Amino acid sequence: MLYCQIAQALQDISQAPRSRKVDLTARHLADQDPEMLCPTVRLLLGELWMPWEEREMGIGPEALMTALAEVSEDDVPLLREGMGEMGLVAEAALRRKGQHSLCSEPLQALSVYERLRRISRMSGHESEQRKNAFLRGLFLEATPQEGKYIARTALRNMLAGVGHKTMLAALIQALHCDQDRVLRAYNLLPDPGSIACMALNSGLEGISVQPKTPINFMIIRSCRAPEFRCESRVFAYLPKYPGLRVQVHKSKAEALIFTSRLRNIAMDLNGLSQSLSAIEEDFIVDANLIGFQEGKICSQAEMVKYINRGRLSRRSQISPALLVYDLIYLAGEDVCNRTYLERRKRLVETLGGPKALPFRGISPAEEKLLENKGAVQDYLALVSENGGKGLMARDLQAAYCPGLGSGYDFIIRAEKTIAAIIMSPESPGKRSG
Repeated sequence: MLYCQIAQALQDISQAPRSRKVDLTARHLADQDPEMLCPTVRLLLGELWMPWEEREMGIGPEALMTALAEVSEDDVPLLREGMGEMGLVAEAALRRKGQHSLCSEPLQALSVYERLRRISRMSGHESEQRKNAFLRGLFLEATPQEGKYIARTALRNMLAGVGHKTMLAALIQALHCDQDRVLRAYNLLPDPGSIACMALNSGLEGISVQPKTPINFMIIRSCRAPEFRCESRVFAYLPKYPGLRVQVHKSKAEALIFTSRLRNIAMDLNGLSQSLSAIEEDFIVDANLIGFQEGKICSQAEMVKYINRGRLSRRSQISPALLVYDLIYLAGEDVCNRTYLERRKRLVETLGGPKALPFRGISPAEEKLLENKGAVQDYLALVSENGGKGLMARDLQAAYCPGLGSGYDFIIRAEKTIAAIIMSPESPGKRSG
């Protein structure tokens, strides 16, 4: 397949109304050669590897400008000053090439895919020069329209309006797949390129929860208490504190900690990751990364800054910890379909009982089984006084549903003035358990 077909597809999709983007994407994916399906999906998305792979393109606008300046007769900085967006700059710059490639053959899509992926693996001494040489070579061979999308792919910003949701809908249409099977598979393996290949080869049913491969988090909606009607039954209530929602995978001696964007931040939490390796069983848990400083709980903004500080920057006074809310996988078994009550029991057996704040390492969140709305209100007030953001209410019989909204679980946000009645959902829909 020629890369000009990818570029033209992206151009068409970007100019189409939202209602037509799925159809246009599906049309391009239909009858695709099997070996090109995954690269095509990734080139259209601008995501050339699985989201959780520990690699970066390592290219910014300045690097693109340097490569374009060596190819074009135009004043590239002046073009950027006038246009701003680097895809448009590349397209304009390549209309006036000062030099041309010795190769007269058109660019192949697979060649662009592999060369850009190779750039992402370059690191160390002189990596900038080597990346520049690869980019310069691509721009030399590219047409102006191809150059626009090569630049946008390098910056991982396609501006075509194709995200994972659109791509999955297009794959379902193009490959004539069952929607529920595709969405289930994607929630367990959130990479559309891999899902496309497995759908083509009838392999969706074989996808399962596995350590070191993050799944999509279950969605638990947040609400204010007046949105709910009272219902006389017991829920488990767990305190919510400021922090970052993470998914923790412990496999043998290795620990991985994924953010909601599926980025592995374990290397930024080296001491914390090492403490997880001492736990005997392999597991996957849904948790919050929280931090303590001088005995107080850090704000979410402070935790974001802590994660982004860089391993080589000055030492931080923040002590990170993991507060666990649910168990997803334990000792070779996917436990998502088991009830919350059973998952909680096995979680405590594995990690031990809840630790008092502040603590080090990992701990299950404190849990209170409450039915009386006055008791819930009192607990919410207590958590709020201790720096909490609210309570997570868990249905004792519900399953953990990756990527889906929970029908009965919900989060109650703490108010400055606690005067709310705690209630359960008006329209819970189908029970997830």
